[in-house]
Amino acid sequence: MAWTATRRERVLLAPVTVSPTKPLTPTHLKYLLSLDMIRRTTGSFADVDVAYHHAVYAGSRQVAGFWDYLERRHPGLDAHALSEEDIGHLYVAHHRDASAPFASIRPMVRRAENGWTHPVTARLLDLWEQHYRRLGMADPHLGRGRPELASTDEVIDLMSRHAVCLDGRPLSAPVHLDATRRGLPLRAVLNEEGQANYLLYLLRELIPLLPRYDLVVLAHDVELRHDYRTVAHVLETLGSRVVRFEVPRVPLEGVTRSARAGGWEGYTLDAYQGPLVEEHGLAAFRLGLRLYLVAGLGRTAAQSFALRPLERWIRRAARLLRDHAGHAAEPVPYLTGITGRLGYADPYRVATALLSKDGDVPVAGLIHLVTGGSEAR
Repeated sequence: MAWTATRRERVLLAPVTVSPTKPLTPTHLKYLLSLDMIRRTTGSFADVDVAYHHAVYAGSRQVAGFWDYLERRHPGLDAHALSEEDIGHLYVAHHRDASAPFASIRPMVRRAENGWTHPVTARLLDLWEQHYRRLGMADPHLGRGRPELASTDEVIDLMSRHAVCLDGRPLSAPVHLDATRRGLPLRAVLNEEGQANYLLYLLRELIPLLPRYDLVVLAHDVELRHDYRTVAHVLETLGSRVVRFEVPRVPLEGVTRSARAGGWEGYTLDAYQGPLVEEHGLAAFRLGLRLYLVAGLGRTAAQSFALRPLERWIRRAARLLRDHAGHAAEPVPYLTGITGRLGYADPYRVATALLSKDGDVPVAGLIHLVTGGSEAR
């Protein structure tokens, strides 16, 4: 059904979270600012909720395994004295360390699932909140909540009844998601030792929410495409309308790698934001960073993140702010027009619209919406 101004759809934005174990790189900022744009722009014509909670995944190996490493190798660490890069170096060292068997980290998994947070992650979330406030994001507490999850048994039993899950538990075997009807391979979500991966935690959060929404927007990076195609199949089989939004990883110095491999030194927000904000102002920095990461690097991020083009985009943002100061035309009719049947406002289309010289594009209204319209201090 086409979107209209008289009916507000109920939209659940359900992104994979950036695990609070590492610094925010340009890849993470491209992803988070894209989500922020979806939330703000789609929220102008639909009722949008965001399912983004770090605590959901605390029991996963990526998080609990890191916490276990910190407790074993760095007991008594003064978390409050650590910078974002310090924590990132610990994360890289953790992945160079031999992976601990699940049995040895099981006590940490239990602590994490019972609500405990390691002080290093708590410190990192405080640093991220400062970044979010500086960037003018809609929710500076992003990820801090702790939702109720459906039980593992409840979710697996439901998926089994709908033939999207192969339950090997009675045979002491793994549990797999089954989207073979879509041409996708089986995907393990619970191994024979009872270790769940992030997909099972995701489904435990999302499945109880499905009846409340007309549309679920799954957001993820390109590397998780097959996993999220599988999740989309599961949710659609359970009766939901689902679309996916993908974000690519951003190369640094010509190399695309995970944060766990390092190579992000000098590219964290603290490494470059100070001089740029001082010279161009916070409002131009906020808008320019969004334009560069979303529109400039585009859907494929074929070019590496670099400070010189970022500064050019910030100068361009400053001109846009000057040229479109004053009355902001209502952007909702334009947004619903470019959204069409997709169901949410694509941040790439919105970001490129901000650069339009077409007089019919409400650039001032879009800038006000995308940046929150607050005065930058």
